[in-house]
Amino acid sequence: MRRRYVMFEDMFGARVETIALQSLEIGSNVAGSVVDAWAHVLNGDPKFSIPGMPRRLFCVHTAVVDWMLSLETDPDGSRVSAFECGLKSSLAGRHHLLDLRAFDMVFVTMLEGDHYYLVVFDLETECIHLVDHLGDRGSGALLRDDESYIMKSTPFKVKEIFVGYLKLVNHPKATAMQASLIMREDLPWSTTRRIAAPFVESGIFAMRHMEQFVGSRRNFFCGFSVHGARKKVQCNYLRKRYAAEIMLSPVNKYGEVIRHRLQFG
Repeated sequence: MRRRYVMFEDMFGARVETIALQSLEIGSNVAGSVVDAWAHVLNGDPKFSIPGMPRRLFCVHTAVVDWMLSLETDPDGSRVSAFECGLKSSLAGRHHLLDLRAFDMVFVTMLEGDHYYLVVFDLETECIHLVDHLGDRGSGALLRDDESYIMKSTPFKVKEIFVGYLKLVNHPKATAMQASLIMREDLPWSTTRRIAAPFVESGIFAMRHMEQFVGSRRNFFCGFSVHGARKKVQCNYLRKRYAAEIMLSPVNKYGEVIRHRLQFG
């Protein structure tokens, strides 16, 4: 039987196996567990805390999953309960932070098919942002609200789940966030479905957006070119960089072992 090697594991058991990390190879769709590992790195490595910028929480991509979006009625509050489980995984054991009062922004990473995008709740400015590398004409992440949950588009379903959780924990911004509209970020580097394999870099765009986005506090700049060929080269570089960042992060309990082997063979 083939051994399953683990290349990343934090102190609370979130892990990435080698086969998943290999999805950062050029031309591969990035695995959800890799994007989750990046979320744990961003949550736990102090070097990603931007001085003077908001306190950010990055959720694992399983915080909101398909059944939560397709459940027409929810009398028992199972959607919100499942979201709470996702938050516990994202917080990696820091359950005293579950009331979210310690955070200014909460990033909910969505994966629909092979398409990654972010629904970002800015609790400080009381805004909600949709950050999606696909332009609004090509994205499946539509902005359609409706009184009926099942008729809402996915970002508005995520909003309803998140606001429901804020109400559950008596968060002071629950009412304000319920009244907030979702704004799609206009990205000069956005991509289109018309290119070959439009979702191959989707996870890389999401990881870069997670790293750089701080809402309206500063211009959202990721360094991506507007030209396709140059943008592809940049994504290839980020694949290598993120593999190194994840494996060598102080959040990774194997980081020192990997660093030692790289230095001494």
